[in-house]
Amino acid sequence: MENENIEILTKLGQTIRQARIKKKLTLLELEVLTGISEGGISKIENGKKNFAITTLIKLAKGLEIPPSELLSDF
Repeated sequence: MENENIEILTKLGQTIRQARIKKKLTLLELEVLTGISEGGISKIENGKKNFAITTLIKLAKGLEIPPSELLSDF
């Protein structure tokens, strides 16, 4: 079960990073847009942090994409 969770968080983090890079946003710029710390976003992108659905929604809003786009690979 633990390995499955790690795989999910890693894949989701990569998707978030790709969306941020596509929008040409730095971690700091996304922090300003979402209120989520730069370090927190970095941990999410690296699959090192489990996070709430509310955080996913904040990230999607900051990236100006629907939350479903971040979850489309699942």
